[in-house]
Amino acid sequence: MNKAIHHFEQATGLGATQAARLLGLAYPTYAQIKSGMRPLQTYHARHIEALLLLPQASLSKLIQEHVHGKGR
Repeated sequence: MNKAIHHFEQATGLGATQAARLLGLAYPTYAQIKSGMRPLQTYHARHIEALLLLPQASLSKLIQEHVHGKGR
């Protein structure tokens, strides 16, 4: 399992499908990265890092907008 993806899911409280949606990845691609079948590209790693550096309120707002489709 990819450690960065696992940490991202734990830190955000999102499941795999939701985490893929927030990162803008197709779920099959996300699943391959998560399982280690495909490498995590540097730009995806940086995206994860940037999201996790956001204040919790900002991250929650992004999750509501992009994962749950609320607040648009």
